[in-house]
Amino acid sequence: MRILIKSMYAVGAIAMLTLSTACNTTSPGVLGSAASTAAQKVPHGSNVPAEIFNEILPYPCGTESPGCPIDFEVVFAGNQLADIPTNEPMSVHENAFCPVSGSQSCDPKVTYNASSNTTTVEYSGSVLYHNRVSGAPGVHFGLMKAQNFQTNLKRLQLGTYWTYAASANNPVPVVSINSKQPKTAKWDYAIVYVAGSTTKGGTEYATWNEIPYVATTPGSAGQQPRFTFQNFGSQTIYVTSSGVILGQPVPTDPDCLKTPDCSENQALLADLQEVNYPPPGAKGSQFIRLQYPPKAVLKPAK
Repeated sequence: MRILIKSMYAVGAIAMLTLSTACNTTSPGVLGSAASTAAQKVPHGSNVPAEIFNEILPYPCGTESPGCPIDFEVVFAGNQLADIPTNEPMSVHENAFCPVSGSQSCDPKVTYNASSNTTTVEYSGSVLYHNRVSGAPGVHFGLMKAQNFQTNLKRLQLGTYWTYAASANNPVPVVSINSKQPKTAKWDYAIVYVAGSTTKGGTEYATWNEIPYVATTPGSAGQQPRFTFQNFGSQTIYVTSSGVILGQPVPTDPDCLKTPDCSENQALLADLQEVNYPPPGAKGSQFIRLQYPPKAVLKPAK
């Protein structure tokens, strides 16, 4: 699933979302009725690990109008309720609307709108916090999603948006990362990193993505899989950095094949940030060059 990039993002292949009691009715991520929790499972017989991603964005609050956004939305094509749990447990470092005290739920809302045939993941709250693990300025959001390979992932992530109370929505660049893999196989994770901006030399957005792939030799780096990077947002993205870490283990708990928000996946999600996985070129970084990197300029797909 789905990147999470500059005054904007994606992931991502793919990893968001109005006051906490209100629904956004003006953006492409129009919300429908609440989703049922009874069908949040991957299709029977599939052993494909979940897609997990985190993204970092610049802090969007200004001293003048429109001020701070009231929610952050990630919009997917089609009905993704079987792949995205309606109440994914998030920590303060995966939901920038989550207070450090933990006194309120950090779970994003996931809803499907039949009229627009879109699924929206919505993060909302009364205060937007600087919540990067490193302590650097900016906001951090995360998401876990099953990937069943029975859905056309190419256009899965349509866009991400900041929503303001009294102004138009502000789109955030998003890169869809995809790879063609068999339905049943012995899997490894590749951690795919992409950063970029919407203007040359502008503030970067960045995303870390755990994407399952079939290695030449399971448990080792093997041959690099070929990922495709497409921009389904409305803004051109100037890619500034990318890289991959191969041969990462997938969860061993069978429950992780039934629901993407199992405890092992939650731990993987928490690790996807700049402290545990420094970006390419940074001190201690494990990322290597992608054999098939994204284009330097990703124009919006038509």
